[in-house]
This record gives sequence, structure tokens and C-alpha cells, in this order.
Amino acid sequence: MAVRALAVVGGGAGVAVLACWSLFSPAQVAREQVESGTLAQVAAAPSDSLRCDGGLRAEVGAAQTCTLSRGGETFAVALTVTRVDGERVDWDSVIDGVPRSGRRVAVSELERRTREALARERPVEALTCDGALSGVVGATQNCALTSDGARHPVTVRVATVDPTRVQWGVTVAG
Repeated sequence: MAVRALAVVGGGAGVAVLACWSLFSPAQVAREQVESGTLAQVAAAPSDSLRCDGGLRAEVGAAQTCTLSRGGETFAVALTVTRVDGERVDWDSVIDGVPRSGRRVAVSELERRTREALARERPVEALTCDGALSGVVGATQNCALTSDGARHPVTVRVATVDPTRVQWGVTVAG
């Protein structure tokens, strides 16, 4: 923070003094502060990490993209400065929902479509999956099926991936 004072002295019987104080905001927020502040904004788990290439310019509208590592995958995080007030710099953090490693099938979609496929063969009381399904051929996800009061482990495995869809097979144990 820099402080500037300006004094003007006039001649004659009186002396006039004018003082002007101005606070300068920082040129940028340090990379370490950007990373820790962004992790706090996105409610990161202790195992998550964020890597930015440098600091964030302290100027409304300044933008940067960082990389979030979460659950073995990486995601782009777009940062945009929304407010600069003295030494305080605020920014928004938006995580791209598609991992850089590829597309994913959301848990809700995975459960809905797997439930529909299983219902053609047996009654389905409930189906829950442990998480999203990575859009990579061979990727798997564990689910649990409740049918006729019994719980059965289910494995979902990606069979094909094309630009518009991910197709998977379902195996029910027991």
C-alpha cells in the first residue's frame, strides 16, 4: 500500500496547506492467496488442490483460468474479478462441470437410465450409484439395486463413447 501526500504552501500573510491522501490497491492478488481463496469458495475437500499460473490482476473484469484436481480428475476453474475496494479484491469462481479428462454421465442420469434398463427384466424398487460415470470406454461405477426386497450389487461399465452419447452395460451380481 502506498500513501501519497501533497502539500501546497501559498505566499502572503496566510499559509494554506492541502493534504491529499490516496490508497492504492494492489496490482494483483498473489497466486497463493488466489488458490486458497478459490478453494474456500468452491467448498473444496481437504484432498482437492488448485493450481493457477500466477496472481490475479486486481482489476474488475480481470480473468484467469486455474486447474482444480478433485477425485483423480482435473477441472478448469474460471476466475473473474468482480470488485476491488482498497486492498480487498473479490472474484467469482466457476468450475467447468466437464472434467478435462473427458465427459461424465451425471449420477441422476446414470441412475435413471440404468433403472429403466433393469426394469425391463425385473422389478426395481430402488437404484443408487456411488457417483458419476466417466465418459471413457471401460470406465466403471458401482451401484446398488433393491429388487423384491433384496439388495444386489450392480456394476456399470462404459461400452462406447461418441460425440453425442455414452453407452454402458449393466451387470447385476446375485
